[in-house]
Amino acid sequence: MITDKIPWADYVQVKRMNPSTLVAGCKSMLSLRNLIRDGYREETNAMRMGSGAHALLLEPDEFEERFCVMPDFHLSPQNLRESKYKGEPDEERQTNSKATKFYKREVAAFVEDNPNKTIIGRTQYDQCLRAIESIWARPKMAELVEASAKEVTIYGNICGVDCKSRLDLLNIGGRKYADLKSTVNVHKREFGRVFMSKRYDFKLAFYRDMVRQNLGDVFDCEIICQELTGDFDNALVPVPAIVLDNAWTKVVEVMTAYKRC
Repeated sequence: MITDKIPWADYVQVKRMNPSTLVAGCKSMLSLRNLIRDGYREETNAMRMGSGAHALLLEPDEFEERFCVMPDFHLSPQNLRESKYKGEPDEERQTNSKATKFYKREVAAFVEDNPNKTIIGRTQYDQCLRAIESIWARPKMAELVEASAKEVTIYGNICGVDCKSRLDLLNIGGRKYADLKSTVNVHKREFGRVFMSKRYDFKLAFYRDMVRQNLGDVFDCEIICQELTGDFDNALVPVPAIVLDNAWTKVVEVMTAYKRC
């Protein structure tokens, strides 16, 4: 089954194995068990930025549901440091510090008012927008995004285990699927290290087989890697079939161990 109509919140509730969970088994079955039991670790600022840019590009309406942008409370004229002497004028106490009582109070109130949303800062939001603009400025990337179904949910079965996947981009006519990845450096040597250390090959091989099960064909794979800071450079990286073939062996190995455990 393939559909692009399932909201993220509903997808998360579907009780099936997914590649982001299964990949923990590359380390050990203990690591996989702990992830299933305890859930994912708290998002870092970099992870929140990556998720925000991802949503802004692929699901702008979904961004409004899942994210909110925190105002720059530290830049408010009401942001005052403690007085250095009695009667010190407010204009001399104005500060951009985030250590003030005012800033902490406003942030706490904002978080309380948005309990179910991922919060990113205004600067982070602006960086996400710049990153998206840099993708639209590249004709091949823009064409791929425009021609593809976005945030596509796929159900299937691997080694007898019911599975799910959520593809960033699926271009059925072009026989291609693609993933959007944020990174510090898009240079092939630097991104190559990240690609292997985060086991992107494992996840992409998982996706490839799910697509094959549903569409009866083996699709090509690409990655849009995007810097979220600095030059906001990006690259469209094809993933060789041999890389995914090798990773698929690991997917089967880990899934078989998971079933045995």
